[in-house]
Amino acid sequence: MSRFYLIGLIFIPLFSLGQVKLKDALAFGDQQYQKGDYYYALDYYQQALKLDPENIELVWKIAETNRAYKDYVQAEKYYSIVYSKDEDAERFPDAILYFSLMQKQNGKYKEALANFKTAKKLFAEDKSSFRYKKAAQEVESTNWAMKQWKLGPDLGIQLAPMTENINSFDAEFGHSVLNGKLYFSSLKADSTDEELQEVYAKSYHTSLYEVSLQDKDSVAKKLNELIPAGRSIGNSSFSKDQSIYYSVCTDQDFNYTCAIVYRKKDANGHWTTLDSLNTLVNEIGVNTSMPHLSKLDGQDVLFFSSNRTGTKGGMDLWFAQLDKEGNPVSVNNISSLNTLENDICPWYDTVENRLFFSSSWHQGFGGQDVFYSEYRAGKFGAPVNVGLPLNSPAADQYYFQSGDSTFVSSNRLGSLYAKNPTCCSDIYIAEIPRRKQLKLTEAQQTTIEIVKLPIRLYFENDQPDANTTSDFTELSYTDSYLKYAGKFQEYQTKVGLQRDSVQAKKASGELNQFFSEEVQKGKEDLERFTNQVWLELQKGNQVQLMVRGFASPLAKTDYNVHLTKRRIQSLKNYFEEVQQGRFGSYMLGDHPHLEFIEVPMGEYQANKETSDDYYDQKNSVYSKAASQERRIEIIELRIIEQ
Repeated sequence: MSRFYLIGLIFIPLFSLGQVKLKDALAFGDQQYQKGDYYYALDYYQQALKLDPENIELVWKIAETNRAYKDYVQAEKYYSIVYSKDEDAERFPDAILYFSLMQKQNGKYKEALANFKTAKKLFAEDKSSFRYKKAAQEVESTNWAMKQWKLGPDLGIQLAPMTENINSFDAEFGHSVLNGKLYFSSLKADSTDEELQEVYAKSYHTSLYEVSLQDKDSVAKKLNELIPAGRSIGNSSFSKDQSIYYSVCTDQDFNYTCAIVYRKKDANGHWTTLDSLNTLVNEIGVNTSMPHLSKLDGQDVLFFSSNRTGTKGGMDLWFAQLDKEGNPVSVNNISSLNTLENDICPWYDTVENRLFFSSSWHQGFGGQDVFYSEYRAGKFGAPVNVGLPLNSPAADQYYFQSGDSTFVSSNRLGSLYAKNPTCCSDIYIAEIPRRKQLKLTEAQQTTIEIVKLPIRLYFENDQPDANTTSDFTELSYTDSYLKYAGKFQEYQTKVGLQRDSVQAKKASGELNQFFSEEVQKGKEDLERFTNQVWLELQKGNQVQLMVRGFASPLAKTDYNVHLTKRRIQSLKNYFEEVQQGRFGSYMLGDHPHLEFIEVPMGEYQANKETSDDYYDQKNSVYSKAASQERRIEIIELRIIEQ
């Protein structure tokens, strides 16, 4: 297992290569790559590239090494070179995919989307292949990320790195808080060159540390008692009696294989002998890590991540049910959340009944994102991205909460580093007040307002996206409404042109009443309706929205059919973007939990008395009668119990 999945460890030795032969440079570089010393490997590969600048296989190795080193900028550069020289993907079929992924992790969403679409077409001959599935997933994911990035971060969340008595030039990952102390894992060498950040120790391992959160000047203490000789340890989860579950790992060239163990404290406060969990959890020969002790349906469970038998791909999320003595009695794969890639870092919130985890699949901003899944009636709901700023284009992991403090570990830009700005993760913290009880009783659920259908949503003339026959728009209904609202005054002025003063005043008054009582009401009804839809999704139900579209008769019928489809698309975009995009995951796949059934009527159902005269725009564009025809309606909410 890559060191990334334990704590994202980075070791950066420096050296002087001198003059070497190409064959030797490649051999030394390969040797260091296998050891996981990526900075060391890159130095050899770069020397080799100077000797043989047209060697495409060497460029590929440099790209792969930079990706492993998490230098997304340099990885993008070298994957681009490989792809440009191998566009048919005959020698390096993954180049276009990784090139696109690095662009995404550098926040270049528009460019990444175009290349993911190219990759999807390239691999379409085998739709069962991982490459095709990944490209197709990333087309949807990057579209989502672009919309969320446009909306910006949740301004109510101020995320900041923790102090430098915790974060360092190495990689830190937070795990838990107990009695005012933060427990985290890191490689903190006993002997380093302060300028070069070079580790001098002959052996180095990942360790657990504790540090006081009340004293910013306190020094992090290594938990030496927990470390078996010659092993690395990471992760920590405590029980009520302060027993600790954590990972003990062996590594061969930084490729970790872990098992979950636990220890108790004796009467004198010392840790007892290490006790391994049985093979029901620690399956022999696989990687099992990231334990989190919690409760599910009132029973003690241990969540963890593993590539054990039955895993979909990479690392999967699992949980073990425990008996009264803490022994595992059964193990369950959380199949509704697991993907073809790594799903890791489980943390369960018993207040809000949410399982938080990190994944490189689903709808994300890049790399690993943090998601949560609502647990209701024995089922885990679709994954929901926690949004910006808790997530970023980099790798965001190990989400957990303690009181009103929320922690996440990330290698985003702004983290401490010595050589590569995204090499190493820091621990970040945000203060987010928590509600004491969120679980809805049946009585509380009835207090959610039921919005009367139909909900009518109105649009400006020929919007969104005027003068096109496309069925697609990137604008959401919110975008269209705000643009329309900005022109209310213009409409009220122009509806009165070429009318006498009495008629102008009447037409303007009718339009003003229409804006306040119908256009604005539609927007407000939709905002309340989203809560109703969300509640049904959290019950585990499938939701179908029947949506019908209209248009004024000013344009030709076939044009208006396309226009109404764009208006319905803007409603879909609204649900993808609203409330930090939490509906997005429910709209994916061949059988989505949130589905839109479209009935684009165009002008077929328009009022035949409404003017369609282009030269009479006071009636055909600006009048109340014409404005009422430019709408879509949510006419039915269908609930399918699962």
